[in-house]
Amino acid sequence: MIAVHVRSHLAELQASISARRREMARAIPAGMQDAKPHVRAVLQDEQRKNFNVRQQRFLRTWRIGVRRQALGTMLIDNVMKGFTLHAMGGSIAPRNSRALLIPINMAQGTRIGAKKFYRLIDWLRREKLTIIKNGILYVRPPMNTSRRGGVPVGSLVQKKFRFRFSGTVRRPSGFDIKLNEHGLTPIAVVRRSITLRKRWDMEGIVRRRLVPLILNAIERRVRAP
Repeated sequence: MIAVHVRSHLAELQASISARRREMARAIPAGMQDAKPHVRAVLQDEQRKNFNVRQQRFLRTWRIGVRRQALGTMLIDNVMKGFTLHAMGGSIAPRNSRALLIPINMAQGTRIGAKKFYRLIDWLRREKLTIIKNGILYVRPPMNTSRRGGVPVGSLVQKKFRFRFSGTVRRPSGFDIKLNEHGLTPIAVVRRSITLRKRWDMEGIVRRRLVPLILNAIERRVRAP
């Protein structure tokens, strides 16, 4: 029988293990910090693939942090309002009304905020200028009532209404006026609910692209002299 005694080497081994653990404890958060710009680039690349990116500020909505208290934890968040719903899919239904209104026919392709949109809707309803047909909300603009300038009566939209409804050529701030054969212009689609499809496979992105990238950054930190 042979007895092998390693007690004299245990202290050295434990010290080596402890040193290794300290190195890993320092390398993990440092490596994750190094990986942040690359993680952001991957997420922005996925945004371009899955969304029609028109404004670059949409790509700047990521917030990435590393938690040193919880070793090996990276926190990723998108601060754009409604991003989770558009990315992961879901249904939208009205809270206090019977239908949702989706603005269309914006002046020169501009956008309109929700508050201004509903202020316009309230004004048009008070003036009794709105009508709903086949799921579309239309407006019947008031037409000219005089022949000033040799213009026939009822051939032009009143200037006061046009200014409030569409804004100006230099500063469009509402809807375009595109009259159909009935003298109506569409401004919104009426829906009881809206279902958005899933565009973003976050689990797949983390597994396929982010985890290998972060592990490589940590490994580089561990191997660094």
